[in-house]
Amino acid sequence: MMSLSFNIRDLNMLKSMFRLALIDRFVGSGLGLIWAILSPLMLMGIFTFVFTFVFPNRMPGQGGPLHFTIWLLSGYGPWLAINEGIAAATTSVTGNAGIVKNIAFKSEILPVVGAMLGTLPLLVSFMLIVPLQFIAGHPPGAGYLFLPVVILLHLIFISGIGLFLAALNVFIRDTALALPNVLTLLLFASPIFYPLNVYPAFIRPLLQFNPFYVVTACYRAAILENSLPPMWMVGYLVAVSALMFLAGLWWFRRLKPYFDTRL
Repeated sequence: MMSLSFNIRDLNMLKSMFRLALIDRFVGSGLGLIWAILSPLMLMGIFTFVFTFVFPNRMPGQGGPLHFTIWLLSGYGPWLAINEGIAAATTSVTGNAGIVKNIAFKSEILPVVGAMLGTLPLLVSFMLIVPLQFIAGHPPGAGYLFLPVVILLHLIFISGIGLFLAALNVFIRDTALALPNVLTLLLFASPIFYPLNVYPAFIRPLLQFNPFYVVTACYRAAILENSLPPMWMVGYLVAVSALMFLAGLWWFRRLKPYFDTRL
């Protein structure tokens, strides 16, 4: 069995690099960290407007626009976290080529840092959802206590994908260029903007095992239903996250000895 081979020093390095990544991403802009809030806020506002007022006929439930907005944000916020995390992880090695080549540390940390950057739009979505829930008369409940588990599994899953793509991007730079299109396809192929029951019956059994859908469904169960997600979803997400992380780590370490020749 492959050893993870991480220790306390690596954990401290992870925290330091995450802090530096935040500073590096936003400190050079005029608005600084405000962009971390404005960017996902604008995206969530656009899609909320489109699916609430332009295409309102496919809204789930009968709760009205406010309830639909909460439902939409509870799925689209996690998706933005997935999107941001995968994109940042994919370029994490090539974007830090100088550090990788000149400093002795476990470069496997870099894609994990990239995955963690996705927590910023996730935080913004919660900043919107919680007040809206109070306004709607359904304040956050006990389901929120399960969110740390969902977030942890989410980060492990995205870190695994990031490890695979970060290593691949060192050798095939088109990986990062093609990624936005692939992520857009995944977004509309996943039941995030619409509930699962509006999709054709023949494809629902396949879609319900889409791990991106399972992640958002776990968030929605905790946020909207104040309950634990279905146990099969939790078990499935644990298994998929663990397998994806181990496979990504194996792939990354297999290609890592050849990074210096391509960076």
